[in-house]
Amino acid sequence: MFRRVIIAVITLLSISSTAFSKIPQNEWLVKIGNKTYTVKDFQNWWENWKVDGSKFPENPTPFIDWMLLFENGTELGLYKLPSYQKKIRQFVKVRSLLLLEGDTLAPAKKVSDKEVMNYYKKNYIPKFKLDIYFFQTKEEAAKAKKLIEKGITGEKLAKVLGIKNKMHFERKTDWMRPFEINNTAQRELILKARKGEAIGPVKDGKMWLIIVVSDKTDKENNINEVLKSAKEKLIKIKEAEATEQLLKQLRKKYPVWVNQKLLRKINPNNIPAKLKKEILLKVGNYALTVGGFMKFLKQEIEWEKHSRFGKVNLQIAKKRVVDSIINQTLVGLEALNRHYERREPLKSMFEFYCQNRIIKELENRVLKPKVKISESEIKDYYIRHKSEYRLPDKIKIRFLQTSDVRLAKKLYKELQAGKNFKDLTKEIMGYDNVVEIPYSHLLPESKKVIDKLKIGEVSKPFRIKNTYFMVEVLQVQKNRYKPISEVKKEIERKLFEDKFKAIKQEYIKQLYINLLSKGKEVKVNWDVWNSIVNSHKKQEQYNGTYAFYLFLFSLVIISGIAYYKGVERVG
Repeated sequence: MFRRVIIAVITLLSISSTAFSKIPQNEWLVKIGNKTYTVKDFQNWWENWKVDGSKFPENPTPFIDWMLLFENGTELGLYKLPSYQKKIRQFVKVRSLLLLEGDTLAPAKKVSDKEVMNYYKKNYIPKFKLDIYFFQTKEEAAKAKKLIEKGITGEKLAKVLGIKNKMHFERKTDWMRPFEINNTAQRELILKARKGEAIGPVKDGKMWLIIVVSDKTDKENNINEVLKSAKEKLIKIKEAEATEQLLKQLRKKYPVWVNQKLLRKINPNNIPAKLKKEILLKVGNYALTVGGFMKFLKQEIEWEKHSRFGKVNLQIAKKRVVDSIINQTLVGLEALNRHYERREPLKSMFEFYCQNRIIKELENRVLKPKVKISESEIKDYYIRHKSEYRLPDKIKIRFLQTSDVRLAKKLYKELQAGKNFKDLTKEIMGYDNVVEIPYSHLLPESKKVIDKLKIGEVSKPFRIKNTYFMVEVLQVQKNRYKPISEVKKEIERKLFEDKFKAIKQEYIKQLYINLLSKGKEVKVNWDVWNSIVNSHKKQEQYNGTYAFYLFLFSLVIISGIAYYKGVERVG
């Protein structure tokens, strides 16, 4: 029954998905003078122009306005500007790098279950726990091994050997896997060893080790999670290999030259001015001077100082920076030379971005300079909208409280007799209880009393629930506003946006007039437009239906799981 319901819901979803009608992409939608824009042009504009929550246009006017501005900017030659060309290069490079990364790494992500299992068997099992003993000499280690094989371990072993400093004598590990042992020789010894076996003496840097395999097993508590981890690790390894292979190919494809003699001479603490201008390396048509290289080297040195406890090997740091610059430049060159912007999925986005940058240049260089905001306009706006800049009312009070009504009356009598309320508060509460709070935060009962008090006046005891209060008003701040100096930038930005919008609309209007004066016009294929609108409405309806049935589908699954769990419990 449960299975039949799921199949029925999926079938219903698949039927609903056919509701979205398609429109030929090459149908003309708008003609602006001699230029024709198709359904595809509009859809590309809409997909890239809209943001979350954007309302679908009621008519094609926004699209026409956009294209008028783009054409005008093109006629003005704004695409020749360095600022435009720089933005386009940045866009192409960033997007192309992402696509190149995808092309390079996509095959690495495709790993079979068999590959994962083989990797798991080689690098994840058996698991083992180790007791590791550290010695200064091979002889000491060999002597310790004989004692360990006789069952003398831990503190007893240290005592027999006369070792006083036990801190660096023994280390016990938690469960480990083969890939966690970086030393391949040690790893092979551990994998071959039996549970309880002592291995060594093993040379490890300046120390000699005896390694005891205290526990060993092939069992897994959660094999699926471990296989998932193994798959992720295997993919990362294959991605690293694919990247390395790509870099090897690119070093053969593009000429790479480094002035090694000059590189050895470089000292970040003393660089002659003449040396800074010399070319240090070349990658393709890209060249880097010593001065440019120094900026990257100083960053590397600072990073190494913090991450390596102040120890920096200058020659290694220089090589690391050179390799990084070469690799990044090679990948950047290859990404650009593949011209991803000429084909999908980047082509449509690239075309829109070029249009957008032309319009931005037009706005920045032609329209925005026309916007002028005077001091008097800012002042006038501030006066007319002053209520928007009102600050919340505040009140500063001193008060004391007690749950004893007799004490409250007694304190008030002392106050009437001339005692200072501040001293009285300190005496009862142990400190001068002064607070400053928003006026709106006062309780209705407190507000009723406080509103009748003058500055410096103390109230009679009044009750709120089971507590009695006496309050002195110290300061009241009402009808305060942010000064114009504080909100000037905000007002200026608001006025600028309003004026810019009006100037832009007037400019677009003039573009229409100029078009008509040349005997040209704007035509709209209203049949096609209506088809686009209807298609969009159907898509929205389908999305709503899909979301609704997906919700129902989720409920069915949850109910089914709950039902079967109930059956299992009863059984």
